[in-house]
Amino acid sequence: MTDGAAKAYRDKADSIKETFFGRKDITFHEPLMRNREGIYYFNGDLKKQSEFDQAINQMVVESDFVVFGTGVRKTAFEKEFVESGIDPYLPTDAYSVAIVMLLERYVDYLAHSPESQMGRVTFESQGPREDAEHQLEYARVLVDGTQWVSETAFRNWLEPGLLFRPKSNSDPAELADMVARDLFEWIRNGCTGTPGRWDVIGRKIYWRGDGQMGKFGVKVFPDSDIKELIDQHRKVCMGPGN
Repeated sequence: MTDGAAKAYRDKADSIKETFFGRKDITFHEPLMRNREGIYYFNGDLKKQSEFDQAINQMVVESDFVVFGTGVRKTAFEKEFVESGIDPYLPTDAYSVAIVMLLERYVDYLAHSPESQMGRVTFESQGPREDAEHQLEYARVLVDGTQWVSETAFRNWLEPGLLFRPKSNSDPAELADMVARDLFEWIRNGCTGTPGRWDVIGRKIYWRGDGQMGKFGVKVFPDSDIKELIDQHRKVCMGPGN
């Protein structure tokens, strides 16, 4: 998301908060919104609940952003890769694997974008130790590269520093929260179904060419037993004729 698109998002989010809650100093949280918990229950007013859902979906549609996501199936990952040590290139921590695979796809997008631009990475702050671990993994990728993408490519397209900030008020991190929840539910259900705003978010997923080998913005890992289902989802996101 560009700086201009981020500002436009904040304005839309602030407007929705003013309309439905009479204030802007709140933060959208999943899964509270889809489960209609807390302030999103609207005292059981079904009409207002529906209007709020429509407003959020419309905001997502109108916001200019590209989706990237990685889901690591922890049980399969630990059994197939960590315990066996079959792939010496992969980190053994699931979060680190997710960072690596996410950055590979982000760099592909930046390298093939019509407008040349450096990518900036922002993490939602989780705590001093966690933030330091994520920064270490990010730096390692820029220094060493990965099995599939050279360190030079990462350094050419990514800013060397990271930003960390907590999710608060109207911030594009709210969109990341919505995307992450849908991806989690979709993967939990065996990469089938259409959770939450899946149909809306699916239109924002990055893809290039045939969508294979890092050219699609969503990666599920490991995927050997569900590859056909993931391919079906990829074809839907890429549109007719693919």
